[in-house]
Amino acid sequence: MSKENVLVVDDEEVIRDVCEQILAGEGYRVTTAASGKEALHLVSENAFDAVVTDIMMPDMSGLELLEVIKSTSMDISAVVITGLGTFDMATQSDRLGAREFVVKPFTPDELSAAVRKALDGRLIGQG
Repeated sequence: MSKENVLVVDDEEVIRDVCEQILAGEGYRVTTAASGKEALHLVSENAFDAVVTDIMMPDMSGLELLEVIKSTSMDISAVVITGLGTFDMATQSDRLGAREFVVKPFTPDELSAAVRKALDGRLIGQG
């Protein structure tokens, strides 16, 4: 069975690289984007099962990105990562369909579990 396609979006290269290493190590096919605009371009041309996005990015916030993605691709699961873990952001993320919310700094196990849970929820929702 092939693993799912995951898009990682973060303006910090080190975070993108760490996420890519963790998720690729779990067997996911990982694509990265440095901005929300780049992510939208990739989503328009590729099929992703999940998006892992930072909230605070310069060109477009992760919440804005999720809003656009969800308006066009309802079957993509979302995981939000952020250094600003506030209740308001978690609530907004949930409203936009993010299944998981991970606060930086996170462990490899926390990220892997969040993506796995988000994808499991997606599969249950399609059932």
